[in-house]
Amino acid sequence: MELFSLISKYFWLIAIIATGINWIGFRKRAQKYIEDKPELKEGYEALFRGYLLWMNIPWLVMGLGCTVGGVPSVWHYFRPRDGNPYVLAWFSSVFFLWVFGSFWLFFRGGAETLARHPGAIEFRYGFKSKDITNPVLIKAFWALALAGGIAGAVLMWSSDIPISNFR
Repeated sequence: MELFSLISKYFWLIAIIATGINWIGFRKRAQKYIEDKPELKEGYEALFRGYLLWMNIPWLVMGLGCTVGGVPSVWHYFRPRDGNPYVLAWFSSVFFLWVFGSFWLFFRGGAETLARHPGAIEFRYGFKSKDITNPVLIKAFWALALAGGIAGAVLMWSSDIPISNFR
């Protein structure tokens, strides 16, 4: 099997690995803050668990579709309008995370929790990075990312994206 086909079939696994690598980076960034303020450790531990669990849900759903659901490749997830139940389950998991994440961030103090835990949200530019610890900026960033995600979803649902060349 050629490399492109492997990536197309096992993209979900690559995404889980990338999430794990980001989780490790988050833990390493947080370590210095935990050492300076041990009272933040419990909050960081909750964020670590939440990140690893919630960020992997779509990839586990995609993996189920690709391994037992007959979804041939990641490219089929660009065509939810075909009605494949595993693709629809993936979109449902993403929509659930958007709703749950928005509710937590805006109404359950999530942005404030992230702001109290430096290293949780980081802006990188070139070789530099800066922790985002302002709840208003965290909410604005989430809203911008959510708008981009919704625009992408609308595009996928409304377009007839050809995938025959990506099998």
